[in-house]
Amino acid sequence: MTLISSITNGGASASTHFMTPDELRSAVNGSWAVRPSSATPTRGVGTDTRCDLSGRVFFALHGDRHDAHDHLLDAVRAGARILVVEESRWGRIRLSGQPSAAVLVVSDTRKALQEAARAWRQSLGATRVVGITGSAGKTTTRRLIEGVLASKFRGSASPKSFNNDIGVPITLCGACKGDDYLLVEIGMNAPGEIGSLAALARPDIAVITMVGSAHLGGLGSLDAIMREKFSLVSSLSAGGLAVVRGDSALLDAALAGVLGAGVRVMRFGEGPMNHVRLKRRVVRSQGGQDLDVEVCGRKFSVRLALDGAHNAMNALAAIAIGIDRGLSDDEIASGLLAVRPSEMRFVRQQIGGLTIFNDAYNANPDAVLAALATFAELATTGRRIIVLGDMLELGEAGPSLHAEIGRAVARGVGGSPPDVAIFIGPLSVHAAHAAHAAHAAQAAHAAQACSSVGSCKVIHVPDLSPDSITRVVSEFAAGDCILLKGSRGCALERLLASLQERLAA
Repeated sequence: MTLISSITNGGASASTHFMTPDELRSAVNGSWAVRPSSATPTRGVGTDTRCDLSGRVFFALHGDRHDAHDHLLDAVRAGARILVVEESRWGRIRLSGQPSAAVLVVSDTRKALQEAARAWRQSLGATRVVGITGSAGKTTTRRLIEGVLASKFRGSASPKSFNNDIGVPITLCGACKGDDYLLVEIGMNAPGEIGSLAALARPDIAVITMVGSAHLGGLGSLDAIMREKFSLVSSLSAGGLAVVRGDSALLDAALAGVLGAGVRVMRFGEGPMNHVRLKRRVVRSQGGQDLDVEVCGRKFSVRLALDGAHNAMNALAAIAIGIDRGLSDDEIASGLLAVRPSEMRFVRQQIGGLTIFNDAYNANPDAVLAALATFAELATTGRRIIVLGDMLELGEAGPSLHAEIGRAVARGVGGSPPDVAIFIGPLSVHAAHAAHAAHAAQAAHAAQACSSVGSCKVIHVPDLSPDSITRVVSEFAAGDCILLKGSRGCALERLLASLQERLAA
């Protein structure tokens, strides 16, 4: 069993056919150890034996902890029609009896998956491929674009956050011939990754949500991150469209350096030079927001079910693509409104008299600041408590960036400081120390000026052991508003499980 999921096409499809066995063998340069019993097309690809693999091609991927070659029988039982295995591992594998699946042997199953995706992408014809990258907001922007395009067109998109060298090929293989669009999230962990994934996806439209300090551990500097993100734009050919965040001279300079001949540009943001411009934003008390937008001098209004100024920016990118694809204002507005918050992405929950804003899916400095600002807009009654876990993948800059977040908390992003700030994890000790020092300095300055400053209780917890979870949860009281934000590795949602247990006791 692997931890990689297989997918099926997300929308109504013209066809569920994937490659024929011979097309697959040619694409991956493999050889048959067990020949297929039929030449009819397969139904797609899969990499997870827990999923329905009926009629699909199963790629036996392996990593540091899992090797799908150990679960080939499970893949056969799940309905896989073709098993793609590595030659070095196939010699030690014995399937009991005559296997019902064909076996295709290759030198490297991960590369084979990518080559299959490359060949399938070339066969998609008129399908418009949209590549989406950015330091934050990729998944939400992808969902907003999908909401807009699905109001009129047929297509598919990356499931969840499938944005690496496995997820992108799976997304490409999930597209159907005849679809109008395919939305592909493209992420990065190392230099050159976006460029190689862009070469695989060959996008017609490139969207860059924003460029920030995520992944400093892999690239070392903000300038390097910017160059990496904009390699998606450099993959566009004549007639392609770059949809990029405006309002930044640095971004404009980076864009100018990578634009190919005949590539069009649509900027989105708040400044007057943007093609899609946010003119006004009104926060709704029960969640969501109303936006007044200007598109090349023409004004219209939309409503979002998602909170936060950052999601207003993400919506502008979706509006830009809707305009480019010829959708009406009503089609764009209805598509945006249909998008609801997804799991652990600023989801509002009520638990035992507590209002919890669960944004614990992931974190980087820009995303944390956006979450703090959104929390300040929405938490207008009761005590305000923020729970921030470590931000991972920041490399040597990790301690200083955590300290910056701590100082921002003490200042009060989007308003006054919270009543309680709980920092969790070994890196977050830098945030806790900085927040405490900044708050103490503010209090001293206020005393000299004969004024007052609100109190902010700062707590650091080194990890989320059972005892630590109990300590954190004990800080909560009925009527509190609580923000949870941290990198995926922190798993802050464990606090919610403890709350539920406490209420059930």
